[in-house]
Amino acid sequence: MIGRSLVAIAVLLGAVRIAHADTRVTVRLGMLPLDLRASADTPLFGPEVERMIDRYNTAAAAHDRIAGGTTARIDTGDVGVSENLILVAPGLELGAAGTYFFRLEVPVGIADDMKSIGLGMYPINMQTSPRRRAVVYASLGGSASWLDRPGSGDLGMLVTARAAGGVRFARHLVFEVGYNAFVLGGSYNKHRLDEMMDSMQLGEPHEVVSAGEARGILDASLGLSF
Repeated sequence: MIGRSLVAIAVLLGAVRIAHADTRVTVRLGMLPLDLRASADTPLFGPEVERMIDRYNTAAAAHDRIAGGTTARIDTGDVGVSENLILVAPGLELGAAGTYFFRLEVPVGIADDMKSIGLGMYPINMQTSPRRRAVVYASLGGSASWLDRPGSGDLGMLVTARAAGGVRFARHLVFEVGYNAFVLGGSYNKHRLDEMMDSMQLGEPHEVVSAGEARGILDASLGLSF
């Protein structure tokens, strides 16, 4: 996680070096409520979800034959992603003095059972100033992040397609609302799945695979610009 953070910071510093004088530095603090639902058709993660469910239920049946119990079987509803991801997103706005500008962010997320770091790019941005001390802006873009859960062996990602609108007050205070038209994310741990099958010791399903997709998720954030 530290190594990826350093790489992301280096990207921002490199952008600063090539930027013109009309560059704005920003930082936002907000929350992204993730409620992602899994299915066999979930892009990228669908086959792993199906495989994990089949193998978990097979292990549960074997466990019951040996121990004589009745272990509940699982389905796709048990392996979705339900987290409130707190996001800190430092960024740059290039060409910020004009009506149109380019926006780059490094969103870092923390939740109860996951963390993320990624890169957000907003190639389409417009701003106007209807009042002297207020600027209204709109942005269109998205982000791609590395997603991780506690322990080793996880492979995960979080991708969003996002539109946002906001107001900048007194040049420095920012309030933004985002509409995530599409969100895809999850993590998969093959080592834990193999370990579960070998030992027939059933753990929590989401510790092996947790994935899903959603549309129309709203988020809000406060920030500063310099």
